[in-house]
Amino acid sequence: MIPNSLSVEIVTPTGIKEKHQVGYVRAPGLDGLFGVMPGHVSSIIALDIGELSIQQSGEREFWATRGGYAEIHPDRVVLIVESAERSSNIDVERANSAAERAKNRLEKKKQEQIDEARAKAALNRALNRLSVAKRS
Repeated sequence: MIPNSLSVEIVTPTGIKEKHQVGYVRAPGLDGLFGVMPGHVSSIIALDIGELSIQQSGEREFWATRGGYAEIHPDRVVLIVESAERSSNIDVERANSAAERAKNRLEKKKQEQIDEARAKAALNRALNRLSVAKRS
């Protein structure tokens, strides 16, 4: 372990996406963004859809994440999320298409039996991916 660093692991249902030493992590909690630095008190925090920011040696990388939780220890953070995409890997065209589909479903909700909560969640995920994609 590097002094004054955290071991960060991003885990999804399909496997470990990333594991490295960093100086700072900012994540989207259900109650808002929170940051973690080396020496942080141990805790478990529920995660929301949002942007994950990881800082290492002055460089920052951004990830679009969706739900899960963060297991925090003074020397490591394990992020167990439903999905995680590095900003540079986000397919902007696909995210735009998903946002348009969700918007169309929400517009038609009165005419058809549409699950409004599901359509809103799909729209939020797509908009988050588009926002994070701009960071690459």
